[in-house]
Amino acid sequence: MGEQDTDGVEALLAALGPFGWWQRGAVLLLLLPNLLAPMYSLNYVFVADRVPFRCLVPECEEAHSAQFANTTAARLVQTDACRRPAPRRPGAQTCDPTDFDADDSLPCEQFLYQNRDTVFAEFDLACREWRRTLIGTVRNAALPLALLLTGYVSDGWGRRTAFCVFGAFAGVLGLVKSLAPNYNTYIALEFFEAALGYGFNSAAYVIMVELARPSLRAVFACATGVAYGLGGILFAETARRIPQWRSLLRVVHSPALVLPAYWLLLDESVRWLHAAGRVDEAAAVVRKAARWNKVAIDESFINESLTSSGNTGRTSVWIAIGQVARSRALVLRLMACCSCWLMAAFVYYGLTINSIALAGNKYTNFALNMAMEIAASLLIMMALERIGRKITISVAFSLCGFAAVVPFFVGPGMTQRVMYFVGKLAITFAFNSLYVFTAELFPTDARSSSLAAASLVGRIGSVLAPQTPLLSANAQAAAYGGAAAVGALAAALMPETRRTPLPQRARDAEELRRYPAPPIPTRPPLRSVAPHAPPGPALTRIISPSV
Repeated sequence: MGEQDTDGVEALLAALGPFGWWQRGAVLLLLLPNLLAPMYSLNYVFVADRVPFRCLVPECEEAHSAQFANTTAARLVQTDACRRPAPRRPGAQTCDPTDFDADDSLPCEQFLYQNRDTVFAEFDLACREWRRTLIGTVRNAALPLALLLTGYVSDGWGRRTAFCVFGAFAGVLGLVKSLAPNYNTYIALEFFEAALGYGFNSAAYVIMVELARPSLRAVFACATGVAYGLGGILFAETARRIPQWRSLLRVVHSPALVLPAYWLLLDESVRWLHAAGRVDEAAAVVRKAARWNKVAIDESFINESLTSSGNTGRTSVWIAIGQVARSRALVLRLMACCSCWLMAAFVYYGLTINSIALAGNKYTNFALNMAMEIAASLLIMMALERIGRKITISVAFSLCGFAAVVPFFVGPGMTQRVMYFVGKLAITFAFNSLYVFTAELFPTDARSSSLAAASLVGRIGSVLAPQTPLLSANAQAAAYGGAAAVGALAAALMPETRRTPLPQRARDAEELRRYPAPPIPTRPPLRSVAPHAPPGPALTRIISPSV
């Protein structure tokens, strides 16, 4: 029954054509939020950036009029940024170095900052570096909750519902965060904005995967990666032009306020509607898509494809997860996926964090980092379809492990920089490919929840990665190399999914073959649109809510 169900939906989507106007409109709509995603998940890189500071010397300068650029006072506190020399005559007003005891010092009571463009300066975090780095840690710690919520809402109430709800949270809470009056409020809002606003991009990705035919999944994944990279480059340029953190947050979060309007512009996933037993709604979406693509599909074929499995109602998310849990093959597969995600996240964020040691402008370096997303995405499009998923992911992990180890054993220079970017490119390729691979390994009822679970475990790696600078160079090399090796092995143990139909039920997922399956059944004969038929609707009407 499950195999017939899967073949029916696949054949029905194939009948719409590979990439007609309906698919193009949906993909375009879904790529726009990908431009926003890096601006939200990575904005703390600039918002909480460290600002040059120095200790205020009250004997030499007045607190209300002191300037960071006062070189006379700055010379008195050159040795320790967090302590100042003790005056020989307390209370005396002097800037003469001889009036201070070089062998005695006092903790700084006030600090002066070069500018107040970031929360580091505005919330006076000097000499409390742990409070600055805690911002990124808190955000990453909130992502597991975000992924659980996304999976539950997406599988239970629909992909479009999850997208609109979490998109609204991303916009509203981001703007509220820009109004934070103090550090404690800001750190709390950082957590809630990540927990409630992160999921819109995951929901959009699942919609895109379920929209694509097997041969186009890698192409769609490439498109999302390119959009994400372009969004990161755009964010770097935006931060360069708008360095003040409150203004920056308002500029990047405001566009998310329009994401709830996608409820009117975007159709729900046909696969989810079918799996939920909402056959009439699924048929309506198919009819609309057929009109925009200018193909005619027999009504009997639509009904047969959507009702062949005998669905009579929505499958509970918990029942679907229970079906996965009762399958030994799917449990082992999920464990392997979780291992890949954990290792990929650890190495990816570890290399990203340690990239700040590279010389040059911080905005340019960030943009180059995001450019690796684009390069990796283009490689994904070529490699995943021509070679396969598990082989290319395993090779990418292995290459990353080699490239991550080498820089720690060579001196600073071109070799180190080249190997850094090779490693970053390879781990980005592996990380982004895991989205495609994981989504193809699990049934529709539990696909979003399984993807969320694997990504949830991966977030442990992103929480651990900020601690890697505390390790020695050799320990870092061993950690990255070992993690990449584990990821390569785990990927090699999973079945290949290249050009296989997306499994609709747990049994379909269990029967995924170790080697690529034959191409999906060819589309049934269709009635051609009459030559004298009026031209198709304008592209602007693709997003019309009418069916």
